[in-house]
Amino acid sequence: MINKDSYQEAREHFVKWNVQLRESILLKQSCLLHTYRLYFPDDPEFIQQLLDFSAAVANELEPVVMENNLDVNLPGLEQYNAIGERQDKVIHHPSYERAGDIIYGSGLMRYLLAPGQMLKTLSLFLLSSHAGEAGHNCPIACSAGVIRVLSHYSNLKETHDYLDKLTEPSFRDNYTGAQFLTEVQGGSDVGANATQAHLDEQQQWRITGEKWFCSNANADLILMTARFNRELPGTQGLGLFLVPSRLPKGSQNHYRLRRLKQKIGTRTMATAEIDFDGAFAYPMGDVTEGIHLVMENVLHLSRIFNAFAVLGMARRAYQIAYYYACNRLAFAHPIIDYPLVKEKLAHIKAENIAMLASIFQMVQQQDKLDSQPREKQLKKQLWLLRTLANLNKFLQPNVVWKIFIIALMY
Repeated sequence: MINKDSYQEAREHFVKWNVQLRESILLKQSCLLHTYRLYFPDDPEFIQQLLDFSAAVANELEPVVMENNLDVNLPGLEQYNAIGERQDKVIHHPSYERAGDIIYGSGLMRYLLAPGQMLKTLSLFLLSSHAGEAGHNCPIACSAGVIRVLSHYSNLKETHDYLDKLTEPSFRDNYTGAQFLTEVQGGSDVGANATQAHLDEQQQWRITGEKWFCSNANADLILMTARFNRELPGTQGLGLFLVPSRLPKGSQNHYRLRRLKQKIGTRTMATAEIDFDGAFAYPMGDVTEGIHLVMENVLHLSRIFNAFAVLGMARRAYQIAYYYACNRLAFAHPIIDYPLVKEKLAHIKAENIAMLASIFQMVQQQDKLDSQPREKQLKKQLWLLRTLANLNKFLQPNVVWKIFIIALMY
């Protein structure tokens, strides 16, 4: 005779596991909360903001992110409207907007407007990354690069309005940014870029060519590289340009989404191949300094944000595995009681704490540097931070994928 009580008992363990996961992102005795209090000792309001957002991530964000990641809810591309006009509109499931409103509603973007406040943005970003990329965390990193470039190198009359929209705490109302560098012939070899930038008869920059892997394809503001001088080889001939999705009078800018990419990860964020056909563009800074602006601002920030993103995912992987081990019975004991399980989980926790210490110290130094006038910033400090960002970008993912595998075993 089947003992149905055994089935129910097992399910009750799973229920308890799920309850614990909803309460565990930022525990009062956790190393993460200790770190927040260490770096923000005089800002109890921000600590409370972090606590409130951590609860929203577990109870509101994760469920809609999982709903959005279902195969039937992935983004689609409508190239034409009902009367046959070209529109290139990315269609997202409503759960994508709900996830965006939760993340941007935390207010994380507004701290990027003040020099030396990036650690606050990244502290909130770390929490949102406990829900994975969530369709929005990559665009947030891209938007941070756009904000940094606009703040330091733009003389456009629209700059203030752009910054206001990029930091609006509502996904339904804000602007998001993107960074388009990759082309089919070069991949990460940006010096092989062939997309052209030229001045038209009105001395307005126009961009023509294609970009091969354009994440956040429906972004409002795009930073992209284009070749302003065909005679200059490699990266020397590349400028950095801002391309708005809409022209000054509101019509669509001159670029077309060819198709959306099919991806294994980050599926809920639209990534496309895009053709530029004389797209309206603004040069950022000195056009001859394009690759330097990309490296010092766009890619540098992306690498920093990447380090926080993968740590958020690794911490959540640990929590999922740890609480599962506390509730899963094998041979009449919770598997957390077995020494090999404890050892593996302790190893994950130690790696997470080490990564946490590394990236917070790095960004604290970045904030100190950013708080100084640019002419007083020491080159050796800039080089050090560039090196630290690169090391974290390289080392952390190599640790985190192993954490994911171990966590999946339990």
